[in-house]
Amino acid sequence: MFIRFFKDNNPSSFFLLPAMVAVLWIVSFIEPTQIVNSQQTMLYTLLAKPVMVYPFINSLVSFLIVVAEGLVLNQIVNSSEIITRRTFLPALFYIVWMSNNPSLLCFHPALIANLFLILCLNSLLTSFRRNNAFSNAFDAGLFLAFASMLYFPSIILFPVIFIGLIIFRTYNWREWLISILGFAVPYSFVFTYYFWFDKLPEYWKHITSYFVYHDKPSFDFPSSFYLMFVVGCFIVLLALSQMMNFIRSGSQKTKKNLIFINWFLLFAILSIAVAPDLVSPNYSVLAIPLSVFTANYFLNMKKEWLGELLFLFFQVTILISDFSKYF
Repeated sequence: MFIRFFKDNNPSSFFLLPAMVAVLWIVSFIEPTQIVNSQQTMLYTLLAKPVMVYPFINSLVSFLIVVAEGLVLNQIVNSSEIITRRTFLPALFYIVWMSNNPSLLCFHPALIANLFLILCLNSLLTSFRRNNAFSNAFDAGLFLAFASMLYFPSIILFPVIFIGLIIFRTYNWREWLISILGFAVPYSFVFTYYFWFDKLPEYWKHITSYFVYHDKPSFDFPSSFYLMFVVGCFIVLLALSQMMNFIRSGSQKTKKNLIFINWFLLFAILSIAVAPDLVSPNYSVLAIPLSVFTANYFLNMKKEWLGELLFLFFQVTILISDFSKYF
């Protein structure tokens, strides 16, 4: 049903996707959630201030951002030929991964940072076989800088730029240097601002606070959450297993793309280690690579009925997790 519909590059998916997001986000409109993070960056605070005033606007803006990011990522995956055919499954699964927990259904730093990480990903993917990729390298560094200025743990993904240049390009030291310059430009303005107002030590203290020991996380979740978590992990394991088969047997471009997404996933996991708290929104960066792998898995499933059943079961567990507190 859902998988079969989104498998095809059907224009009507543009209308059905927001409807699906709305179902997953019903609980956020009934009882809006706000994430309070003591380590918010200056840029995120500026963006969040007008949104946080009205809880409904908070949920609505976050809802629209998730839809937009899913569609942008879907376009990137299709145009870069990361998976075997054009489909709306990457957008579908990005929306699902970004909506599988009530604490994700709000305006939080990682939500906005993901948009710039997706654009960074696009800059590197489109550098493949280009005669000159200076602009791609600069844009990749620039977008990653903006992502880290919104959600600082994103900075851990900086080596992904060099890995992408290694995978997609022949070695060119100027591209590496330009990517560093692209990353440095936004921060040069930030450092100048804090230096001018004599707040540079305060900003440095804020940055280093991410690399100190944090309180032990609490894992006191309702049983409905663990059911959704187990089903989600099962789907991820199946998708990663199939991804390894595609790396071994796919075309050169597919192999390079999937290897690069695999590295992206690895550093996304590492970014969680410096997150201010081990709460659900800080895992949002994982939604980018996981949406690619799960879309590829469901796209190439031979037994369509099994894929439909598995996806429907996952959706049901998400809704049960969302509404469990009302029962």
